[in-house]
Amino acid sequence: MHRGLQSFSALTIISALAIGCSARGSAATDTAAPADDEGIPQVPVPGATGPKFVALKPGVIVRDRPSPNGKTIGILRAGARVSRASEPYSKRNCADGWYPVRPRGFVCAGDDTSIDEGHPVARLLGEGPSMDRALPYRYGRVKKGESVLYAKLPTREEQLAAEPKLGDPNDKGKEPKRLGVGANDVPLSETFAPASVAVIQPDAEGVGPDGYRTTASVFSFPGPQAPPLPLLVGASLGATDNRIVKTKSGVAVVASFLAGDGADERRFGLTPEGRFVPIDRLGEALGTTWHGLDFTKGNLPVAFAIRNPHTWSIGKGDHPEMLDDEFESKDAVRLSGRFRTVDGTLFYETADDNRWVRHKDFVMVLPRHKFPDFAEPNQKWIDISLANQTLIAWEGHRPIYATLMSSGQDRLGDPSTGAAATLQGQFRIRSKFVTRALDDAELKGEYSVSEAPWVLEFADGFSITGSYWHSNFGEPMNFHNVTLSPIDAHWLWHWTDVEVPEGWHGVTLPDDAASPIVYIHK
Repeated sequence: MHRGLQSFSALTIISALAIGCSARGSAATDTAAPADDEGIPQVPVPGATGPKFVALKPGVIVRDRPSPNGKTIGILRAGARVSRASEPYSKRNCADGWYPVRPRGFVCAGDDTSIDEGHPVARLLGEGPSMDRALPYRYGRVKKGESVLYAKLPTREEQLAAEPKLGDPNDKGKEPKRLGVGANDVPLSETFAPASVAVIQPDAEGVGPDGYRTTASVFSFPGPQAPPLPLLVGASLGATDNRIVKTKSGVAVVASFLAGDGADERRFGLTPEGRFVPIDRLGEALGTTWHGLDFTKGNLPVAFAIRNPHTWSIGKGDHPEMLDDEFESKDAVRLSGRFRTVDGTLFYETADDNRWVRHKDFVMVLPRHKFPDFAEPNQKWIDISLANQTLIAWEGHRPIYATLMSSGQDRLGDPSTGAAATLQGQFRIRSKFVTRALDDAELKGEYSVSEAPWVLEFADGFSITGSYWHSNFGEPMNFHNVTLSPIDAHWLWHWTDVEVPEGWHGVTLPDDAASPIVYIHK
């Protein structure tokens, strides 16, 4: 089948004209609408099965009132559908009208939105992220040199102009490497806690028809393999120029297509913002299967292994004897609570009979005997120790989950002086996003990461987020952020109980919201 790209130019123009007709977004006056200072109007909540808005660009804003000066209370991702009222509430400062959306807020109809639920952007990007998996998208990292993120699916000539060396000739003729398990292969409970060991099921994400997972199968998706018609989505989503991303940069892929004929055939991935990335420039990023412990069964204390320590037996005469058992680095170990000192070395007893571990070989997470004043019985709070690089989720005085995390690299430094450190203090979660691009400072500007998952922002420039680009939890790795394994971050994001409405990609909370507390200390 011919997949020639030259034939798409006319269709692109037609589609662009159709999008331009959907809205204008220019200023208008509606004397019946309330002024900005008259408060938030009370309107009926649009029904779940009613008409929809389609977001045509990333970051479409939901405001608390029908005004460009209204507070941002949420954002929509490109391709998202959100229920709206059948008629605009007003047209003050929005030519095509401010529509109430479900479950709250207003969106200005304009070039960023469409009321056509069958819009090509909705068809291509409408499925959205997987909310029930540790990684909401399939991720890759640029494996060599740089990669181009094309604003539209490129012709062969455009590829040659942007990429002096196409493909990777060193990979030609090689047997595809079979890949192991990733974060999404760990079974989860109804509360999204890890429930068992990782296993690749035959129908698992990114597994080929032969039952094996390879880089090629990770970035292959069911459905049509030909390029999208009738719209090349990049330009419609505001991606008018190609972008260059460095080696190791992280990229999310939501679909992929084959373009070109014969020897020129090449697979391109579609990113959530509507750009096209050559798949041969990416290596898979499956995310670590490592995670912390939930306390559905058991309680504190627990410990996390440093390096690869052994267990010990302490027999008669307090003589320690090293056993053959060896832990992997970061392995979680449940402890009985008993401890003893032998020849100046502190040992803790494991929950297994007559096995002990040395204190110096583990990061210990011990029961608390003193609690902050805010730790009321039903208060959810997140306890972060920068010295230990641990995170514990609590409800009142009851521990719920414990894990290792990574903070700012200067560990106990002062971020107000420019140190690469995480801010200490007591905070409330102020915003929550399914995914968000990282500030380049978090990565020393060495590469970029788009669509970092499960973001909980607690102060300006400071967030808790999942990491698919590193797995060195227990070591400070970042600039300001706290990063967790994908499984831990996914669990914590859902546990916080801050609602992200259906179709929304993020919410911003009012200043007085009683959200979970983030307590960061030495």
